[in-house]
This record gives sequence, structure tokens and C-alpha cells, in this order.
Amino acid sequence: MSHILVVDDDASHRTLICDALEEMGYRTVQAANGREALDLLEGDMPSAVLLDLRMPVMSGWGLLDALKKMPRARGLPIIIISGYGFEWEAELVGAAGYISKPVDLDKVRMTVQQIAGPPEMAFVH
Repeated sequence: MSHILVVDDDASHRTLICDALEEMGYRTVQAANGREALDLLEGDMPSAVLLDLRMPVMSGWGLLDALKKMPRARGLPIIIISGYGFEWEAELVGAAGYISKPVDLDKVRMTVQQIAGPPEMAFVH
């Protein structure tokens, strides 16, 4: 079963987004920085990645660079979530979507569903 990977250094922010997506029926996995996300991406590939840009250890920009060198990540939809970027920057790096912080959970739900597709029915409560 596929999942949504949420990458953000703010644990409360990750939990808020994951809770909203799990209520819809998505399975989520969390990473606190780009390095943790890269380690997780060595396993099952997610349906999409929600990615903060400013994080310690490895930033979202660093993760984006690493993903470009990972053949199995080609076509992996990235949704940037940032309080410091702009939608046009997300388009420049090939991101599938952009959500500004502070996040609007309705926009998160809508964007994930548009990009990753509906949650798998077997997981919906």
C-alpha cells in the first residue's frame, strides 16, 4: 500500500498534516529532515512527498537535488510546503504543487488528492 511522505522539521506541523491526511484514508510516513526522508525513500516509494524547504541536517533543497540523482524517484510528485517560497519557485524545480505556510488543511487535502489520487479504499475507515 502506498503512502504520503511528510517532511518537515516541525513535529507539530508534521502531525497536523498527517492527521488530516489519515482522516481521509491516506497512510502517512514522517521525516524530520531531508536526510531522514532520503533514508525512507530507499524503501517503498510514496505516492507523493510533502516537503518543507528550510530544515536542519538536509534542507528541502538538498533533498530535491538528491532526488534528481535517484532514477527510481523520477516522476515522484513533490508538493512543497513553505513559508519562504513562492509558487513559481516550486514550478521551476519541477514540483507538482505548492502550499504556503501557515497551511490551510483544506488546501493540503485537495492538493494531495489531486496529485496523489484518492486514498486506497482498503485503508479508508
